[in-house]
Amino acid sequence: MLAFLNTVMVSTTYRYIAFEMGGGRTDGIRKVFNISLVIHLSLAVLVLILAETVGVFYINNYLNVELRKVPDALFIMRFSALATSFSVASIPYQGLVTAHEKFGVRVTIEILRSVLVFLAAFFIAFFDNKLRMYVILITIANGTPSLFFFLYCKKKYKDITRWQLQKDFSKYREMLRFSFWIMFGAAAEVSKIEGTALIINIFFGTVLNATFGIAKQVNSLILMFSQNLGQAAIPQITKSFSSGNTDRSIFLACYISKYTCFLMLIPAIPILLETDFLLQIWLGTVPPYTSIFCQLMIVAGLINGLNAGMSAMVQATGKIKYFQIILSITSLMSLPIAYVLFKAGYPPYSIQFAFIATALINCVVWQILLKRLLDFDVIYLMKASWIKVFYVVMLMLPLFFVRDIFPPGIVGFFLISFFAICWLGIVIYMAGTEKEEKLFVNEMISKFFIKVKIYG
Repeated sequence: MLAFLNTVMVSTTYRYIAFEMGGGRTDGIRKVFNISLVIHLSLAVLVLILAETVGVFYINNYLNVELRKVPDALFIMRFSALATSFSVASIPYQGLVTAHEKFGVRVTIEILRSVLVFLAAFFIAFFDNKLRMYVILITIANGTPSLFFFLYCKKKYKDITRWQLQKDFSKYREMLRFSFWIMFGAAAEVSKIEGTALIINIFFGTVLNATFGIAKQVNSLILMFSQNLGQAAIPQITKSFSSGNTDRSIFLACYISKYTCFLMLIPAIPILLETDFLLQIWLGTVPPYTSIFCQLMIVAGLINGLNAGMSAMVQATGKIKYFQIILSITSLMSLPIAYVLFKAGYPPYSIQFAFIATALINCVVWQILLKRLLDFDVIYLMKASWIKVFYVVMLMLPLFFVRDIFPPGIVGFFLISFFAICWLGIVIYMAGTEKEEKLFVNEMISKFFIKVKIYG
């Protein structure tokens, strides 16, 4: 929840900062930053208040967990809320870094976060109460990057981050409305994920919760391959729109959707081909239904990737209210559907079919809303993005029929993964790119071989 909330909420800050940058308004950047800081500090406090009221009430009265584990659950919830508050408070600084397209800084700090999380997992072996120590260390791991964002911005953008109380209440209202609808969409997505865990917990207990958690971890690995591409494009889409170049914004949004799917396919194909083997190596004892949970969640993620550039396009316009309401309602439809399916005796993984169905519905809804808002060229999107992705996916399907010819075990996994990724690269080049893109790739390959020849 923390990772998703952080990614979504930072879009408010960098949307407005990038919009001011696109219009060349330097004073406006400082103004937007300070307003954003007030908003997110208030939200950080609200997170702590909700944790101590709603969170404590739910754990004490409804959480399906052993009575002796309730104190541990409360301890973990409180530290998780603290980590979330740190992250929320640092969002204006993250937005400033993103709007200036300092992605090297973001990547460095994210690598630091990953190292700290790894160290946390390593050091818990030396403590008796591993659960509590783990959540303390994870809180530190999530809080430290927030501190680094703060220090970097204070040094690099001293003038912009200088505190200056803003009294333009119309701008507060505008940004609060935007933040509210961003938060509305984020809350709906988090509610879908956490609501799924709660429904599974009610019907199947904690063992199936572990299965769902493992599937989320696998899906997060795939999303990592595509998130940085989206982050890199969003400021460009916003700046182009604010400067009046709407055609370039639409062009970028369509191609980001296509390349997001292609990047997601790089880890997705090997994982889909060898899900059982990877889970066996990773977990030893694999909880029931884990494999099919992972596979169906990946499919739903790939479908959602088809609209990866559309949210940036909508945020650039600032007209996000109806998008957030309609798309959130559609996404949350999966929860009552899952409840009915579980009540009727269907297996736990049937909830993933509900996710896939709502993802497909959202693809249609996105295009209807974009057409009404921007007179968006849906045919262009389908030709430039969706049809290309469809061709690539269809050409990858034969791999699932020939995978048995590879030997079982670790050697077979590496062989089929290498073959699948090479085949994916060929298929993307042949069926997933336009003439101009092929020329660009050819030019980059030529430059590479020239450099190899010179230095060789």
